[in-house]
Amino acid sequence: MSDAAIFVVVFGGLFVLRIIAATIFFYYILPRGDRCPYCDTATIRVQPAGWDRLVPFLRSSWCHACGWEGLLRPGALTLEPAETKLPEPV
Repeated sequence: MSDAAIFVVVFGGLFVLRIIAATIFFYYILPRGDRCPYCDTATIRVQPAGWDRLVPFLRSSWCHACGWEGLLRPGALTLEPAETKLPEPV
C-alpha cells in the first residue's frame, strides 16, 4: 500500500472518529426529561419537522414560558396541575 493511501485511511478514520465522539458528547449534554434548560418549566412536545425520522430517540419540545425550542432526551415527564385563572369579578 502506498504512503498516500495510508495517509488517507488514517486521517479519514480520525475524522470519522471525531464526528462520532462529538455526536455522543452532544447527545449527553442534552437535558433529560421535559424541563426547559433555560427556565426549568415543563415543555410541550411539538410535531417534529423531520427530526423524528433522523433521530427517533430525541423529542422536539417548546417552552411556552420563555419560547425556547429544541431537542430533549427522553426521561421523566412532569405532572403539573393545570392552572385555571378565573376572571376577576367586575
